[in-house]
Amino acid sequence: MTGLAGSRAADAKRQAPVASRFSGFAVQSAISLVSTALIGVALVPAFIQAFLDKPLYYPEAAFTLGNFARLFTDPEIVRTFGTTGLFCLIVVSFSMVVGTTLAVLVGRTDLPGRGALLGVLLWPLFISPQIIGFGAILAYGPYGLITAYIGDAIGVPRPWNLYSVVGIAIISGIAAAPVTMLYCIGAARQQDPNHDAAARVVGAGPGRILRRINLPLMRPALVFALIMNIVSALEALAIPLILGNPVGIRLLTTMIYDLSFDRGTPNYGLVAALALMLMALVAVLFLFQRLVLAGSHRFVSLGSRAGQLRTLPLGRWRWPIFAGVVVYILIAIAALLGCVALRAVTQVFSPDISPFEVLTLANFETILSIDVYVRSITNTLVLAVVGAAAGTALIAGVALVAQRSDYPLRRAVDGIAQLPRVIPGFIVGLGVFYASVFIPGASVLRNTIWLLFVAYLIRFLSSGYGIVSPALLQISADFDRAAKSVGAGWTTTMRRIVLPLSKPALLSCFILLMILIIKEYASAVFLMAPGAEVMGATMLALWLQGQTGPVAALAVLQVALTAVMTVAAKQLLGVKLHG
Repeated sequence: MTGLAGSRAADAKRQAPVASRFSGFAVQSAISLVSTALIGVALVPAFIQAFLDKPLYYPEAAFTLGNFARLFTDPEIVRTFGTTGLFCLIVVSFSMVVGTTLAVLVGRTDLPGRGALLGVLLWPLFISPQIIGFGAILAYGPYGLITAYIGDAIGVPRPWNLYSVVGIAIISGIAAAPVTMLYCIGAARQQDPNHDAAARVVGAGPGRILRRINLPLMRPALVFALIMNIVSALEALAIPLILGNPVGIRLLTTMIYDLSFDRGTPNYGLVAALALMLMALVAVLFLFQRLVLAGSHRFVSLGSRAGQLRTLPLGRWRWPIFAGVVVYILIAIAALLGCVALRAVTQVFSPDISPFEVLTLANFETILSIDVYVRSITNTLVLAVVGAAAGTALIAGVALVAQRSDYPLRRAVDGIAQLPRVIPGFIVGLGVFYASVFIPGASVLRNTIWLLFVAYLIRFLSSGYGIVSPALLQISADFDRAAKSVGAGWTTTMRRIVLPLSKPALLSCFILLMILIIKEYASAVFLMAPGAEVMGATMLALWLQGQTGPVAALAVLQVALTAVMTVAAKQLLGVKLHG
């Protein structure tokens, strides 16, 4: 009897690893299928629509290449290509020059107050682009506050034209400059001090060290920032729409918006073809980035025995440069946000009327009493919490499969997780919209916030994956092997060991997703409907209708929510969202 019991125990022990392996494989397969399905939702319907002559839900829709032919034969579209190219050139040039200069000043020199200046200079990262666009009109538009003051001072009523390709591009460049800073500041700080010391020995001054040593060693970060800025310029929608549409300036993105909304019968085939072409351009840029950075090991500049990096002295230029940075902050950040805040608490906004004479809280009362505003706030907060939680869970699962498993398709899962990087936000929304009318049963989600929920999961999969995946790679695989040696399966090992060790990265991912969802507008413009409003898309739509006061109040509330989350992430959870 004892022998029989021992035999059964031995059989159970042998079967346990088999059951664990099967369970782990099933979980890995489920995670892979969910992530693949989400990306398919964003891409497949749009791809099909691009080759149809009618909306894809029409039974009589037929195959055609005419939509792509129009991209190169329609004079309006061809002109838009030229305008988009000029816009991208100005945006990228401005953001690269300004962002790199600020990164070097803050990261490598003895500029006074570097830490405080860095925090302020990165603010636009956490602010929705449409808020920057609103602020630009209120500050630098033809009847803007700063325009009037400068015009009176120099005797020229309108010293600049905000409603031009150059004006739109500079404001977009202001929004993009912090991206360059973020990528370059780490490269500026993490350099071998021995290089600087050797240069000083042979008599090189700070300027020559910076030009001949520091900037060349930053080349991988500069290439990365350059590609990201080109991609951001190609994807830009809110600022070109707010500033360009009133005067007839159209980019590829605003043309897609125009074809979808502003004309009587939307040309879905042409819209899809334009979207796919834009996505292909972005994909080519990212491929080029990978090829260029394939040899980035040649620029490794921090060795294991490096000492502390000395800051480059600015000498007599220290305080003038500090004053210049402060002036940039006042012009490019404080003026824009300040004018939005002033508009939120005034009845009218005019340089001819003192704001203190027309102060009011009516705009805030409006957004807290009118249904459309209340729903947009409520829906945004619900999506921020639920979407961030679900997104973090999905991202954690995808990262575990891609980085901590022997799943046969793990490399494909890693590629799928990074694919949303090449899909602009409004194209995600467009694809989800097509899916809601193409996939049987998906129509029940239409006109609900849960369709937005799906879009947000797709939109921010890559953003969260970029935080969680590197953190998993830093956890030793010895934990996995130790757990396996005592009979623990993959699922148990990940749940009991690896995920708890990844808690800081998961918290960072959760907070980042909440902030991104609160400020998101691009993927919502095609999906917003009565009852499914969100703050970002509501602000954009109502601003275009001329309701500036309530929109400014919504913008202030959005900035406040983002600021509270950012501070809470840093102070309470110890999460740092930027370098």
